Amino acid sequence: MSEPHDSGTPRSSSPGQEGDRSRQGGRGSSGGTPSAQPALKILATLLLIGAAVGFAVMNLDAFLVTVSLFMLVVAVTTLAFQLYKWWLPENNDPLRYGRPDEPRLPGVILVPMRHEEAVAEETLRRLAGLHHPDYWVVPIVDHRDDPETAEIAHAIAREFPSRVLVCSYPETTDVHNKPIGLNAAVELLQRMGIVYEWIGIADAEDLFHPELPRWVDYRFRKTNAGIVQCGVQLMNFAAHSSHVHERTGPLAGVRRWFVAQTSAWWRAANVLEYYKWFQSRLKLQAATQVMPLGGNTVFFRRAFLDALRERYGMWWDEECLTEDCKIGILASVLKFKVDVVYVDEMVTREETPSSLRAFLKQRVRWMQGFIHVFFEFDWLRLPTPAQKILAVYVLGFQFFQAFTGMFAPIALILALSHKSPVWIALLATLPLALSVLSVVLDVMLLRQFGRTFGQKARLRDHLGLILGSYPYQLVLSVAAAWAVLRYALGRNTWFKTHHAGSHLDAGPAAKRQARGDVVVGKAPVVPPAQRTNTEARR
Repeated sequence: MSEPHDSGTPRSSSPGQEGDRSRQGGRGSSGGTPSAQPALKILATLLLIGAAVGFAVMNLDAFLVTVSLFMLVVAVTTLAFQLYKWWLPENNDPLRYGRPDEPRLPGVILVPMRHEEAVAEETLRRLAGLHHPDYWVVPIVDHRDDPETAEIAHAIAREFPSRVLVCSYPETTDVHNKPIGLNAAVELLQRMGIVYEWIGIADAEDLFHPELPRWVDYRFRKTNAGIVQCGVQLMNFAAHSSHVHERTGPLAGVRRWFVAQTSAWWRAANVLEYYKWFQSRLKLQAATQVMPLGGNTVFFRRAFLDALRERYGMWWDEECLTEDCKIGILASVLKFKVDVVYVDEMVTREETPSSLRAFLKQRVRWMQGFIHVFFEFDWLRLPTPAQKILAVYVLGFQFFQAFTGMFAPIALILALSHKSPVWIALLATLPLALSVLSVVLDVMLLRQFGRTFGQKARLRDHLGLILGSYPYQLVLSVAAAWAVLRYALGRNTWFKTHHAGSHLDAGPAAKRQARGDVVVGKAPVVPPAQRTNTEARR
């Protein structure tokens, strides 16, 4: 492995939590804050809403037809994206990715961490023991703001001195977010002269499969892709009471148990979103060359990062709440190929947010980030009109989905109560019917998910998924409205997602992954023996 020529000095602050986004220091950014005044944005939003309401009042039938057609398009395309994996037989062939040979490309895995004492040690130990002879693990920590996580990172670095290198978060800014930490880590790599051909991103709670870097190395060489996006999967569709925030007062234990047992309605839906997104939707978007990336388990070839820096003056946009979404759009603009790899046994396991409130805040950040990316208009530089149209759909999908899920039954009620013509009532029925079909498919997928990952989907989980389908859309609608309001007001703070480690022992699949078992087709691929710290060095 290439050894560093120099050592960095601790710098402070950290990625991954809400903070004041105003700059105090000289760190550059290409994104910038929204240029329009908040009052003008709010006024424009209110005018659009007022125009829609006025149109509906004056001509309800035309309004219902317009809205129903829009919802029908969203519902049909949603099902198409979700079922793409099953369109073609080759999409289900586990041998389609090939079998990795000996790795040849040195790499780096960046791990932004802030207030992650619950998961930091487990994550870093797992990352330090992956099956690849030449890679660095670089935790990015804030020494001043979060000494506990920093202490864990330094302890692991002392244990694995030729594998783990700690990067300090910049103290030249009071802004706390992930892209600032990622940029600081790449700057450290270049300053220390560390040789690398790819950089991967891991979140603080991520559990990579031991064989994952070998697959990434192989896919880079086989496909000549600029980016390899691997699968990520939330695991805990039913929360254990130990993973629910502590309660105080009378019957605290009972209330904690009750919260855990009644959270399946949104946790199961959240788990299935990831299940459908990574194994189906991303593949179709990669085929069309318009896709936002996942925030982790994504690997970038150095040539792509260099092209990004040369074109835009930065790697990750420090002003964007969804830097992964933006960098995916820019990859399409720069015409770099994205290779999507999803193998059940190889997915990176994560946990759902710790509470419904945390889930809501996470979605607000994602949706606001998508708004930011849309209004930067980089997607207008895509080569073809079809890609531009698809980019608008992709960036607006979460809003379209929330609107459709919430308004479908309302549109039908309006059509029936207004005594609209029969054909309008039937048209208003179609989006709702497709929504019901989507729920049926989700029930089937939850059962399949349980079989795949060795978890039992109980009756409460299926009932929660069915009965919670509409409330879940209401939550997404609230998140969408909140995101629009925050963007209009120019509020760009970063909501941190708390990690409790509830995914660390999620069924037999977790144990197989920890051993490094990979099943391709019916024949297991036996991983190499775990290398010692000395044997894994060049």
